[in-house]
Amino acid sequence: MSAATAFKEVGEARYDEMLGVLPPALWIDKGFLVGEPFDHRRCNATGRVAASFAAFICYRGKYYESEEAMTVAEFKAFDPSALS
Repeated sequence: MSAATAFKEVGEARYDEMLGVLPPALWIDKGFLVGEPFDHRRCNATGRVAASFAAFICYRGKYYESEEAMTVAEFKAFDPSALS
């Protein structure tokens, strides 16, 4: 994952589909991480090896999917205002 995670805009249907595919690994006010890890790698936020997941964010009425998997710590630290 790069220092600045890239997100692409997706439709509400894609967001809802991925929310319903598995119980989320993490679901907070800005979005969720899909419940099955994509892989395990060194986390950019903690420096420790951690599971990374597909990430989805809902911000200002738009839906976004991360182009690279994110760890829980990276997702929590991500500021959705960077999407604008």
